[in-house]
Amino acid sequence: MKLGIVAPCYNEHEVLAESAGRLTVLMDDLVAKKKIDADSFILFVNDGSRDDSLSILREYAARDEKVKF
Repeated sequence: MKLGIVAPCYNEHEVLAESAGRLTVLMDDLVAKKKIDADSFILFVNDGSRDDSLSILREYAARDEKVKF
């Protein structure tokens, strides 16, 4: 089963790294347990943030193919 998690973001600079980190660990665990397919993903929707949210999302997406924005 393929899982897609959609997470809206608006000025989430202070918590985005923690949220993305926790979600990617969760997804990795579910993939390892064969509960979800390896091509599952997390889609962060940046709703026009005026802080560094977008740059944080770009960094995570560059490091982990499951993270999209």
